[in-house]
Parts: sequence; structure tokens; C-alpha cells
Amino acid sequence: MNTLGTLVRYELLQLVRDTRTILLAVVLPAVLLPGILVIGNLTTEADEERVRDTSIGVAFLGSDSGWARSLVERAGTVPDSLVGDPLSMTFHEGPAADSLIGADGLQLLVRAEGPDDRGLPSLEVRYRASSDLSRSAADRLSARLERVRVALRDSLYAAGGLPVDPAAVLPVRTTNVAAAGREAGALLGTFLLPLLVAMMLTGGSLVAADTLSGEKERGTLETLLTTAVSRNEVVAAKGLAIALVALVMTVLNVANLGVWVGFGLMEIPAALDVSLTPGGLGALFLLLLPVVALLSAVLLLVSGWAKTYREYQLWFAPVFLLMLLPSAAAALPGLELRSAVVLLPVANVALAMRDVLAGRGDLLFGALAFVVTSGAAVWASSAARSTLSTERMLADSAADRAEFLGGPALFPYRVLRWFGLMWVVLLGLSLAFGERLGIRGQVLVNLLGLFLGASVLMLRRYRLPVREALALRPVHPLVWPAVLVGAPSGFVVGIGLAEITGVFLPVPPQVLEAFGQFLLPEGMGLVQLVLLLAVLPGITEEIAFRGLLLHGLRRRLKPWALCLVVGGIFGLFHVSLFRILPTAYLGTMLALVTILTGSLFPAMLWHALNNAVALLPVAAGWVAPDMALPPWAWPLAALGLAASFWTLRRVGAGYPGVTRPEGGG
Repeated sequence: MNTLGTLVRYELLQLVRDTRTILLAVVLPAVLLPGILVIGNLTTEADEERVRDTSIGVAFLGSDSGWARSLVERAGTVPDSLVGDPLSMTFHEGPAADSLIGADGLQLLVRAEGPDDRGLPSLEVRYRASSDLSRSAADRLSARLERVRVALRDSLYAAGGLPVDPAAVLPVRTTNVAAAGREAGALLGTFLLPLLVAMMLTGGSLVAADTLSGEKERGTLETLLTTAVSRNEVVAAKGLAIALVALVMTVLNVANLGVWVGFGLMEIPAALDVSLTPGGLGALFLLLLPVVALLSAVLLLVSGWAKTYREYQLWFAPVFLLMLLPSAAAALPGLELRSAVVLLPVANVALAMRDVLAGRGDLLFGALAFVVTSGAAVWASSAARSTLSTERMLADSAADRAEFLGGPALFPYRVLRWFGLMWVVLLGLSLAFGERLGIRGQVLVNLLGLFLGASVLMLRRYRLPVREALALRPVHPLVWPAVLVGAPSGFVVGIGLAEITGVFLPVPPQVLEAFGQFLLPEGMGLVQLVLLLAVLPGITEEIAFRGLLLHGLRRRLKPWALCLVVGGIFGLFHVSLFRILPTAYLGTMLALVTILTGSLFPAMLWHALNNAVALLPVAAGWVAPDMALPPWAWPLAALGLAASFWTLRRVGAGYPGVTRPEGGG
């Protein structure tokens, strides 16, 4: 313990001398949260003042624009007390068109058309959603027009002799039973952990980069290891130094919550006016402790794995995003702590923190989240210790030899870096453009530009033999009927597994409906659908994942681990949270098919058939989207899948350099 204490003090002394560490580990946590609150308050006040003082420009068009103007003028007389926000309007004369909204003070277009076949006129309020002012104006004018509409309707009822007050007919009231503080806590809980994780990763990264990879590059680590200090003590001391920095940041942020929010020392925006107690602050701090330990172990492992600053920086970007994603679980609709999510490290802490801030903390499931994430931290720490306590902490002779030789010898040591970079690019494209690219745009960018383009670059960069790297080998004739049976059987088994996991990890129906509409847009023919969503993914994704990724990892992992890792990485590339497990299941099966047959062609066909079976019956109108499979389908599909893999194992040639997984016949 004396040796360990000396090493930790040495590490911290080096950190204190680094101005960047002090700024990120002490100064930034101390001022960031108050800064967010101040800026949020100022922004809220500025928005309210702008809404109150800005006169909204309105123009009219349509066959009955005069009637529309009279209704809007009447809407302007509705008392503010009935609709909330005030509304000041100016009317624009002259020509009006949608393209003019947002220019020259025009925020809204009101279109009115004469009576339809039923003798009823129509009124439409047009706005530009990309403009905050136009969108806000549409909401406020629509609320006032609704009051006018109700008044006109009631006057018609009264003129027709309705014997009762129309307002007395089935009155409906909506009451928000959630306290304002709980709503604010739920809102704060959605972004608090991602903010803290980002800060801990950023601050801890400075320490991690300097503490192992930096010392390797400077040559000081070898000097340290020539003393009586053991490798275990060096790893433990450096891990504790990273953890202490992350812990300091956590303490400062929790203290900020208590001082500025809990004690009300600052005027807080209503949306963030959280009710905090000392017990709640203590619960938040306890929940954050295993996250601190887990992140510290991961950063230590990455730093020890990298041999230089530059290599560490290349690894840090995908690790940063990968650790940030589960911390945002509280922002996803439908996820609750009382589900199987409690078994997912970091994501369970995010949900538990949201519940604590919302005043509905669950002691049992919160404790379970603490235990699960602590277990992940212990496992990560053990992995870091066992990995970095070997000679590789100083140097990896095989990797050094590969660096010297370059080409195909170097590819196994670079393949994960390539796929990490591809994942970052894919995630960035998804966040920047989302569904705006459309399904055709995503096929062009992701499949052809990213997966196929990066595969070609890897083949050229490392001078890989195409036939060997992509496993382009002929197979036994019986492989093809086995694939024709296995692909639909595996799809049906996957549906069953998805239904089982859906009990514990529920996906909101609206999310699935929106995804289905995105995959099957109107106007896309069946031939185009099969080409874009079955054939092209079956070729390009297999070249990238079961081709190059599997080829690069084949000698570094055992067969079952190779299948699971390739499948898991494939799942992570489908960034929607509800798609990761199903696609990881498919990717694992496709990796197993490739290993058993020794060829990429069966996996290509299996992949294309899987996607076609998933899309064609619904797109062609053969079945309803919500059709349930009969009970006998599950055992029949399981039997077909087992028979398929039994055949592949019996007749498959096997993947060169990989021992085929045991079992299956």
C-alpha cells in the first residue's frame, strides 16, 4: 500500500503541473453547470420577450381570403388569459406564397377556400417549421382560432334551438398530476448523465493519454519498470489516478446541483427547477461511483493498448461515442428502469438517476443498477490489469514485427481501428442528416460510399489478396439448399427472440411504425425494393463485415468469440437502439455460416434472403404488417435452422485459419 500510495502521489503531482488537466478536471466542472443554468435562464427570458414584443406578419390567400382575414382579426381579440401567450399581428397586402414565409417579417400564411361538397369552408394556417418565430406564431394563432371556431359552432347550436348550453355537453378536462419539480427532474435526468460522462471521458482522457501511451512514447515507462515496482502496482496506480480525476469532476458536479439547484441560490428556468433533497444528492453520487470506475478502467485499457499519443487519440473517438450512447438511455421513449434495461451497465444508471431527480426513485432497482454497473467496472478493471500486466504494456513484439512488415501482416492490428472510424462516420451522418437522406440516399451513402468504399481502401492500403481476404471460394452444392432453408427459418426464429426480448426491452409502437414507413416509402416498386434493401446490403455489408472484419480477426479470437464479436460489431453499426440486438443476432449467424463454409457467397445469399423475407410479403400486400405467426411456426423454424447448420457443418470446407465451432452434428 505504501508503494501504491507513492505511485499515486507521483501521478497526481504530474497531473497538477498540467494546466489542461486543472482546467478540465476542476475549473470546467465548477462553472459548467451554473453556466448552463444562467444561459438557459437568459435564453428563456429572451425568447419570452421576443414572443411578447414581436408583431407577427400574416398574409392571406385562397378563394375566400376576406373571410379568413375576418376570422384572424376576431382571433386577435381573444383575451390572453384564455390562451396564454400574447399575439400581436400585422397584415401583409399583395401577393403571398409559401416561399415568402420567413422573409420581410412574414411568419404565417392563412389560406381559406370556399364551401366544399358538404357546404363547409376550410381554413389552413401555413408556417415554416425551421423558424422558431414562425412555428411559435402558428401555435398561438391556432389556439386563438380554435376559440373562435368553438364560439361559431356554439352560436349555430344556439340558433338551431339547442336546449342546453353546448359547453355542458360531455365536458372533458385534462389535469397534469405531476408536480412541476418532478417534470423538471425528469427533463434534467435525460441529459445529466451524458453531460457528466462526456466530461469524465474528456478529463480522464488527458490523464489516460499521458499515463501509459504517453510514457511509452517518451520512454519513461521502461525506467519505472526497472525499479522494484511491479507491473500490477503500476497499472493500479495509473488506474487510480484516472479514477480520482473523474471522481473530482463527479463530486464538483453533484455539489453544484446541491448548491445552485437544491438550495435555490440561483434563479432557475422553470423547466429545470428541480426539487432536490440531501438524500437525493447522496443517491446520485452513489449511482455515479460505478460509472466513474467503469470509465476509468476503459480509458486505462485504451491507453495501455495504444503505443503512442496518436494511436490513443484514434481509439478514443469511438470509445467516447460508445460509452456516451448508453448514458443517453433516459432520453429514449418507453425505457423504464423496471425492465431488462436494469441489466445494461451505464444505461441502468441513467434511468435510475432520472427517477431520483423526478422524485420516484426505486430503491430495489436502483440498487440493482448500482450492482450491475459495479460488476461491469470490476470486470473492466480486471481485464485492464490482466492485459496491461503483461509484456505488452511495454511492447507487443508481434505488433512491432507487423508494423515493420506492413501490408497484410499489419491488417489484423488495424482492422478494428478502421471499423471504429467507419462507425464514427456512420453515427455522424445519422446525427447530421437522420432520415432526411431517405432510404435511397442512405443506400448510396452507407452501403456504397462507406462500407464498399472503405472495403476497397483497406484492400488497397494493406495489399490484401482479394480472393483470400473476402473468402471468395466455391462451396459444396448442398450448401445452397441449406441456405435456402436456413435463411427464412433464421428470420422466423429471430422474430421469436425479438418478441421475447420485447417483453423486457419494450419498443414504443410508434417507433416501429415510423421505421416501417421509412423502409417502405410510397412509390418504391418491388424490384427497386429488393435491389436496394436486400441485394445491395447482402453484397456490400458482407464484403465489409463477414469479409474483411472476419478475415482481420480470424487469428486473434476463438471461433465462437469471433462469431459473437463480428455479429456484435455489425449490430452496433445499426445505430437505432432497438435494432442493435436483432442485427447482432443476424450478424452472428452470418459469421457462423462463413466460418462453416469457408466462403462469403452463402452469407451473401442468406443475408439477401433474410431481408427479402422481412420486406417483400408486407410490401406486396401478401400479409398485414401486424400479422401474428401461428404457434407451430416457431418449432418448425427452429428445426429448419438446426437442419441447415447441421448440413453446413457436414459439407462445409471451413474457414482457413479458423477451427470450426464444435457442435451441430
